[in-house]
Amino acid sequence: MDSGRTSACAFWLQTPASLNEAAQLSARVNQQANFGSDLFKQSTLDDCLENVPQQSRKKLEVSADDDYWNSSGQVGFSFEDDWDDSKRSASFNELPPQPRNNLKHGATGKGTDLKLPSPSSASVPLPSSPQSRRLDLGDIQKHAEKLRIGTQAPPKYSRDTSVTPEETVKNIIVGQPYYLEQHRSKESKVALLNEAIRLQDGNAITAVVLFLKRTLKPSLFNQELMQRPKAISHYVNHLRSIQDNTQLVDVLGMLGRTEDAAMVKYKLATEIPEAAARLRNLQSCLKSHFQSDPLLSFQAELIKDEIKLLEMQLVIEEEDARVEKEGQNLLMREFPRKASVVGTPLVSTLYYCCMYHYNTATSNISNPSQMRTLFNLTEKQFTWTALSALAQIKHWKEVDNLFQGKSWLGKSKMRCCIGFDKAVEVLAKAQAPPEVFERYLQLVDDTDRRLSLATQYKCHRVAIDTLVSLRDRQRLIKYRDDLTPQSAPFVEVQHVLNNSVVKWKN
Repeated sequence: MDSGRTSACAFWLQTPASLNEAAQLSARVNQQANFGSDLFKQSTLDDCLENVPQQSRKKLEVSADDDYWNSSGQVGFSFEDDWDDSKRSASFNELPPQPRNNLKHGATGKGTDLKLPSPSSASVPLPSSPQSRRLDLGDIQKHAEKLRIGTQAPPKYSRDTSVTPEETVKNIIVGQPYYLEQHRSKESKVALLNEAIRLQDGNAITAVVLFLKRTLKPSLFNQELMQRPKAISHYVNHLRSIQDNTQLVDVLGMLGRTEDAAMVKYKLATEIPEAAARLRNLQSCLKSHFQSDPLLSFQAELIKDEIKLLEMQLVIEEEDARVEKEGQNLLMREFPRKASVVGTPLVSTLYYCCMYHYNTATSNISNPSQMRTLFNLTEKQFTWTALSALAQIKHWKEVDNLFQGKSWLGKSKMRCCIGFDKAVEVLAKAQAPPEVFERYLQLVDDTDRRLSLATQYKCHRVAIDTLVSLRDRQRLIKYRDDLTPQSAPFVEVQHVLNNSVVKWKN
């Protein structure tokens, strides 16, 4: 009995770490091991720990048989040796590794085996860091997601489990675990789709359609899908949501929805950030989807214009970037370019060309007049854009030439297709000089509109002349009362009122 106890003690003293390990396992042994009597009671780890020497002791009393230690094939610990840490460490390192799976204590001839669980199996180690805990939680969530979408069999299902398509679809709808892979025949898969459509659940329809796409041949999948418009609608919406545009274009083309397929392809082409690549994709889209369908001829013409504009912008940008870098264009130094012209709309490109290339040769691609002809711009579109650009750079002479026209008799005449009242508003925003502003304000045909603009922009000379032409004395007096006394406009109005030549209406 003492020999067995000492042997167990020597086993747990092989390494210093064994002491802590033994202390942890001792508590479990006391709870789990239940022996009948003191006579046959097995020695526990607590009994072994009683033989552990204190660090202050130099000698230990040993009750074990010396013959056992001398005859043992293993190199054990001798209680008679001096308690020297350095020697003890050296002797421990020389010991061969011993199994720790179980301890055998024999109180009888047969002996009773007490198998202690190893530390790895006795308890589940907790994650050592929050990151490890997040990874473990992520694995659990991934596994749950696989069970939810039906790509992996839940634990309660087996290969022999038979679940009808109706039950599987109901599990999808109510959020219970389901296993689509158990439906292997074509008839069972089609029954799944029919049941999902019958119950009109979008999530179930989408899940079954994706399962059919994954497990059926493309020809069979397309054949079954074509017969079910609701399934097609949900499948198309799914492709749009995940932005699988290649598959979406193929499906729309298969369904005969060529316009939708062409617009998806056009959208993909226009979203390319690099201009040269966007140009190539637009040309490819035009040939493959728009020119081949007579019903899309109108859209094809619009895309042709977009391609022409992009080609023109690339040429203009390349040349202007070089000129701006060399500092040859004085206008660009006075009014620096704020952004590249590539990718801007047609009207913005025309505005840009009117600012920097208004007087270039007509044969030049950047000439505004050539752009107007090439894209069939109306006179109002061209006039409004050109006026805004020329007023921005203070080129008043070009503004005069813009409105210069000829009468039926060949005489020059100022005319404005957008109306001089609109032109006056543009000039006011551009802070045109007073003489330029007054000249165009006097060209407004409607007297009430002219008087309103003159009052709004405090152009007193035009307002006084308009009221005199209307011979409205009362309104002129009222206008005088709103002026600053003894100011130049006030004195002028007083002089007109005292003039007896004017014949007033009131």
